[in-house]
Amino acid sequence: MTFTESGITGVRTAAVDGGLLIRAHSAHADKVVQCYVGRRLADAQPAPAESVTFLLSGVTATDSIRLLAVDVDQARANLFDAAFSSDHGNRMRVRTPRTIVPYGPGCTWRVRRGAAGAAQADTEAWRQDVYPNGHQAGGFGFGFGAGGFGWDGADSAGFGRCFGLGEFGFDCDLLEWLSEPLPPGTYPIEVTVLDAAGNESAGSATTIELDACARPASDLAVQAYDGPTDTLTLTFTPSEDLLP
Repeated sequence: MTFTESGITGVRTAAVDGGLLIRAHSAHADKVVQCYVGRRLADAQPAPAESVTFLLSGVTATDSIRLLAVDVDQARANLFDAAFSSDHGNRMRVRTPRTIVPYGPGCTWRVRRGAAGAAQADTEAWRQDVYPNGHQAGGFGFGFGAGGFGWDGADSAGFGRCFGLGEFGFDCDLLEWLSEPLPPGTYPIEVTVLDAAGNESAGSATTIELDACARPASDLAVQAYDGPTDTLTLTFTPSEDLLP
């Protein structure tokens, strides 16, 4: 079972008669995107063209809505607790604004991380197109009047949604990567952009400190007892946060 919040970007909502329309890009063509309202699994859709659409009846923009990419065979399984539990504090989140300048169609966003305590981020953790299918972002002043305040521009979040993260008139969606659960420690992170020709930008580097502990093991049970040696054999399910 694998699932991730990373790679689901450009989430847009619009009120419709009796409900809410949700659209998003997905970088996971081999997975299904689930939509949760509160803790309830409301719908699941494949993403064959890097996009998904949910039409939710009786739902409003004030409801808590979360999207999750999961394996196809888990499409109808409610994974909310496993994916969004408050005990999952031992993850790192990296965000980069998707702006018109200096990126263009064909650019790729790349995130590297290192092991806890390492000096360099030497392992590629995530990469995705800056503009899926070459579509750039538009915002307030670009498609003014074509969308609701805070959602102006075609297929993008705009002024009031990501205010200050993009150029005026071209406000943007965010590229986002969420790590797998990790043990506590200080991790080096580096973000770069590759252009269409494969040239890599200078890296933007930082460190992220994780101080939350993994969830405990569960299902502790006695498997066997050896009387002559007074030895007890136990079984348990390891913490999900520490599984490879």
